[in-house]
Amino acid sequence: METILFITDLLAGSRISELAGVRAVAAEKGWHVEEIELYRLKQPIRTVLRYWNPVGCILEGSSNLLPPSKTFGRLPLVHIDPDDRAMKDAHVFSIENDDTTIAELAHRELAKADCANFAFVGWSHRVRWSRRRRESFARILSASGRSCATLEDPWTFGNKNDLVVRLKPWIASLPRPCGIFAVNDDTAAVVLDVCRELGLAVPGDIAVVGVDDNPLVCDNLHPSLSSVRPDFRKAGTLAARLLARRISNRNMKPQRMEYEPLGITSRLSTRRLAVVGKRVSDVLDIIRREACSGLKAAQVVKAMGVSERLAETRFRQATGRRITEEIAAVRLERVLELLRDPKQDIGPIANLCGWISDAYLKRLFRQRFGMTMREWQNRNAGERG
Repeated sequence: METILFITDLLAGSRISELAGVRAVAAEKGWHVEEIELYRLKQPIRTVLRYWNPVGCILEGSSNLLPPSKTFGRLPLVHIDPDDRAMKDAHVFSIENDDTTIAELAHRELAKADCANFAFVGWSHRVRWSRRRRESFARILSASGRSCATLEDPWTFGNKNDLVVRLKPWIASLPRPCGIFAVNDDTAAVVLDVCRELGLAVPGDIAVVGVDDNPLVCDNLHPSLSSVRPDFRKAGTLAARLLARRISNRNMKPQRMEYEPLGITSRLSTRRLAVVGKRVSDVLDIIRREACSGLKAAQVVKAMGVSERLAETRFRQATGRRITEEIAAVRLERVLELLRDPKQDIGPIANLCGWISDAYLKRLFRQRFGMTMREWQNRNAGERG
């Protein structure tokens, strides 16, 4: 069995979806996939290459392995979201985030939060995806005659205190209400911490959107974080298919492909409530976290600590929805996410998303979207290859 290597300099588990996309293609091609995490590697990468003797490699980040010709020679190589150093190679094959669409989704979400001013917190102007998101966001704002305050190169990698020190005076100086597009969820989390320290209301004074939609981060922040959801699985799929073409045709011309985000998950960092109340905010976070685990409206009412009638009244005043409608909306988001996988069976979806009755979900889905789940999947699922 031939082997390909998936090499990453990111932390373990951070690219599970990408790896799943790679493995799906590998199963078709009869490849063995070996994940190499550079943070855990104790021997030189060339030793690893000699040991596994791969037919090709997928490189996630890993700028310390550049230039590729020095490390990999003529071995077929595909980059996922490469940095500027990799892109200097005239022969690079890459799969990259569609940062323009990411910026558009962030802007749309912040505009819905009635922000009159906008700002961007980046990673580094030397990091390609950070720079591209900033440029796209600024271009969108410029088209409507608005400017974008920018804080880039805000910290030393691994030193959160650097970011906090620079963010405090900068955020305090922003005109309000202001919508901040943070380059990723980790950066957005620090933005929320600083807003809390400054006594700024979120999203009243500052609305915040991140990128990556990591539920372990987003759902556990206070308030919970709205975030753009990249299609990491598709990135892995596209990278593996491009690698397969490279392996079969060593003379093919370099290619650059983009993968669009799946959408945006709206949470409390951008959701302006008609009536601001801690109890409503708290149960909205509960619904976001637990709707797909079978959460019932009665449990939400109990968490609010008031009568059922009063709970429903306050919830509707704040959100414009009944409690059951909010639970269903969160579940349907998850349904659509599952259906975007062309290999997802329809049968278990109701149970995976918190419904007891499969028939009820099918009726609800047809009412909401005007088609069956199978029809929606056929129209909207990711690349089939």
